[in-house]
Amino acid sequence: MNFSVTFNNNVLTIEQKETGPASKIWSKHLDDIKPRSTESLPFIVDKENQFQLFLWQPVNQYILLVYSKKTNIKYALLSFKTACSRLIKIYNDTLDVAIDKNILNIKWYGAIVNYCNIKISDIQLCIGKTLSFPLEIPVFSKSLKDEDMERSDCIQNIQFYINDFIQKGGPINAGFYISMNIQDRQLKFPVKVNMRNNEKIEYQYVPLCSTYFADHAIHLRRNNYGNLVLTCRKMEEIEYTRWFRFWENPFISKILYQLGQRFKNNSSTKISLFYEKFASKAEEGSFDIFQKLREKGKKHIYFIIDKNSPDYDKIKHIPGVIRKYSARYYWLLYRANNYISTEMPFHLNVLRSNNRFFRQTVADNDLIFLQHGVTYLKCHDKNSPLVAGREGAPAYIVVGSEKEKQAVEKYMKVQDNQVLKTGLPIFSKISYKHMTQDSDDIAVIMLTWKPYEESLEDFRESTYYQYTVQIYELLTRLLPPEKVIIVAHPKIESLMEGTPLANSIWKKPISEVLSIAKLLITDYSSVCYNSFYQGGGVVFFQEDLEFYEKANGKLIPADQEYIGKRTYSLEELQQVLQEGIQNQRILLPYFRTPEYEERYLAINEYTDGKNIDRICEELEHLNIIS
Repeated sequence: MNFSVTFNNNVLTIEQKETGPASKIWSKHLDDIKPRSTESLPFIVDKENQFQLFLWQPVNQYILLVYSKKTNIKYALLSFKTACSRLIKIYNDTLDVAIDKNILNIKWYGAIVNYCNIKISDIQLCIGKTLSFPLEIPVFSKSLKDEDMERSDCIQNIQFYINDFIQKGGPINAGFYISMNIQDRQLKFPVKVNMRNNEKIEYQYVPLCSTYFADHAIHLRRNNYGNLVLTCRKMEEIEYTRWFRFWENPFISKILYQLGQRFKNNSSTKISLFYEKFASKAEEGSFDIFQKLREKGKKHIYFIIDKNSPDYDKIKHIPGVIRKYSARYYWLLYRANNYISTEMPFHLNVLRSNNRFFRQTVADNDLIFLQHGVTYLKCHDKNSPLVAGREGAPAYIVVGSEKEKQAVEKYMKVQDNQVLKTGLPIFSKISYKHMTQDSDDIAVIMLTWKPYEESLEDFRESTYYQYTVQIYELLTRLLPPEKVIIVAHPKIESLMEGTPLANSIWKKPISEVLSIAKLLITDYSSVCYNSFYQGGGVVFFQEDLEFYEKANGKLIPADQEYIGKRTYSLEELQQVLQEGIQNQRILLPYFRTPEYEERYLAINEYTDGKNIDRICEELEHLNIIS
């Protein structure tokens, strides 16, 4: 039984030729073939040749594929990567990782099943765009059995020098992937680290191994999708100290972790830790809740703050205030049952900490997430650690409206009884609509740092930096430069200080700049709700909207729910700014209409300044604080 497959003049034709004059012909025009779907045809192939490739035809951005699987013939119009996945299978798992001084050792299992003998060459292990190593992965023609998983030729022992990565200026987070040429096109597959049978899913993000080398903190971890990532960052000042090295030593940390677990499991006393951004502030409302509960006689609660914080000297005398990195801090870190904060628990220690036991205890404990900004803009679905089942998933989350409540239930997958509708604490700290047309004409640029740009070796190539420069140039044509302020994201603030924008970067607390922002320009940041609450106007610049949503998920607000004008190009933004800024004056009625105010109050309902009181009542009612 023979088959003839042709594709001419956008018509796919398949002919089955049988012995004698009989034959069966099927045809279909390209316009009638649905992209990304697979259809079976009424042809039967010999059982001895169950997997065959009859046609591989590039068509625009797709591959037109005709192949047999088992006894059926199938056709499909697929992306290149999906088409490859139909014809090959890659076995991929990291078995072990270890760091010995400057050498990273990876024991990796890998094999390729090439069902149809398509062209595969140039196989490499890559670490971001920085390093690559040739691999010899065995290729089979049939699916592997369980016993094949232990074949020695499938196990690769890979070594590389960390110094090579540092010297080449690799990014902070570099993913590992296998690169290969398939049908003369490069394709990448992430290197997997599958969870072992005895591992808790919450430990997925815990460092697998770590070290300090050449002024860098380095560790290997998984990402949200279980792929292997190398984290390599400059060491923080505290990490050079003997004190920090002693308490963060793996042996000491393990003892503290085990003792903390034992006390938590055998004591009815619940310990709660309060903190704010980087555990170095007392301005977002977490401290105010802690203080109010202390005044009510609650003793088993503590507020963590760095001694270098401007707020430390103001509050260090208050009972329960604990200095970050002190001996008592380390005990409470592992003994605590709850974290109550406007930030993720990672802020309790060095960000991107090497300490696996700290990361484990974070995953073990409950987070009562007070939020520092309204969750009604960015999607917390694809990449957020706050989604149920991930490391930062909250036990309870505070919201400010029914709309926001529905959004966090939908996107973070939390249950109705985990959502506390009290209003966010930050809005008890600021005055409602205190800015007017007579306020100083300050414009603030505050864009969102995108996680997918962390792998760029030069941050000036990022849209974050390029858009900031372009918006700054537009504003300084309409306002004096001293009235245009840039709020840099903490992750790249130090890098921004080495650019021509350095003099315009805000160095004080973010809460202070938002209190004077008569006009805020942002893209996807929830600070828009904070600024609007205080009476400012908001403009959204979303030129990369399609790409951003593809990477992070669709934004939450519907078109008719935005609280400011949306612009999708620099030309549109320029027009809006020219209309709304006249004679170096920001015209608030232009940026802040009655319709925008109505939309805002549907998203953030509480303006009475009593959010902190309501949060305290809920914490006591739920017996989180006793």
